[in-house]
Amino acid sequence: MKKLSVILVVLLFGAAAMLNADEPFAFTVDGWGQDDVEINIDLSDLENLKDLKNLNEDQMNKIQIAMSGDYSSDTPLLGVYLADMTFKEAYEMHYDYNYGVLLSGIVPGGGAQQAGLMKGDIIMEFDGQKPRYEGQLSTMIKSKKAGQAVKIVFFRNEQIFETEAVLQSRSKPKIDKTTGEVIVAKKPKIDSGGGGGGWIPMWFVDKNKFEDVNKVIEDFGFTPLHEDGMFLNGFGGKGNIGKNWFLGGMGEWYSIDRKMIDTTGVKRMKYSLGLGGVTLDKRIMLSKNLATSLGFMLGWGGHTLELSHIGDNYDWNQLNTQLASSRNNYVQLEKSYILFQPKFEALYRLTDWLGIRATVGYMLSYSYHSGWNANICDDIFEVKNSPDTKLDGMTISIGPWFGF
Repeated sequence: MKKLSVILVVLLFGAAAMLNADEPFAFTVDGWGQDDVEINIDLSDLENLKDLKNLNEDQMNKIQIAMSGDYSSDTPLLGVYLADMTFKEAYEMHYDYNYGVLLSGIVPGGGAQQAGLMKGDIIMEFDGQKPRYEGQLSTMIKSKKAGQAVKIVFFRNEQIFETEAVLQSRSKPKIDKTTGEVIVAKKPKIDSGGGGGGWIPMWFVDKNKFEDVNKVIEDFGFTPLHEDGMFLNGFGGKGNIGKNWFLGGMGEWYSIDRKMIDTTGVKRMKYSLGLGGVTLDKRIMLSKNLATSLGFMLGWGGHTLELSHIGDNYDWNQLNTQLASSRNNYVQLEKSYILFQPKFEALYRLTDWLGIRATVGYMLSYSYHSGWNANICDDIFEVKNSPDTKLDGMTISIGPWFGF
């Protein structure tokens, strides 16, 4: 390795203050595979900077400045040169605040440049904190981690803007061997979360408006189900299985229980709709707090309709006669399905542990038996002339979500 040392004497105090160092600098000219040249500058004789002319063009293009101090390759770097503002500078820029740090320069390819910051901007807020002088902002930057994204509020041309910058490490940058330019690292991917769960209220709009079920309910003398839709309650959860794929499960149910007395006796009607299954979806991060996903639920579900009629008091000695007369009777009607529900989801994070989740989907059903069945004491009988009822329709859900 060739070494070249130049001792300079600088009487200009402002230069040392601007460089923010009391100790000598080491300018390392790194050839990346060629001979390295190291120049130690004691800030004592700027005249001898002319000796830099002995460096070849390739070495000059790849000069790095390493300052003594408490730094390591893991120390975060915003990629800016900082300066405290004078009253005159603030006045000329029409800056009316008593805090902020002026950017006297921008490092090409650094996090600040990628975030849109420019020389002459004033950093007003760094990750929610208001810096009042250069050293304070430097401390704020060093308190973070390389690769971390931080929000920055800055002043430019009498307007206030907001951006997000990713802090880089102080390790040697990668250089394109063809162009000699710094290869800018890609912005790290936003964490897609680990998963969570919560209450899932669902509004189900049946394609056929519960026509088949309502016919039986009305014929039995009861008020039918609402044709506009049905409000189901349920719970669900899911976890990240890798590459932003989430695997989970969910369940929903709805039930009513009604009873009436007429001239023939006591009638009772119980109806329930239940469904559940396994969910799989692919999450797409739009920002740190907003995610969308496309996926589906594959499961099962069905209708259950129980009807009972009691016309007489039960008599131990007359049970056979009473049941045969059909004045005291009971039937449970069932219709089961395999369900497939494609859906779109949006999830917004309010805090680290709580968010709002909304989904829109469409339920598709397939019944592995035609018509309805009657369940009497766990014996299954086919109900003749019963319709092949579908369980198809739109689903809408909005509710809290714990986790992300």
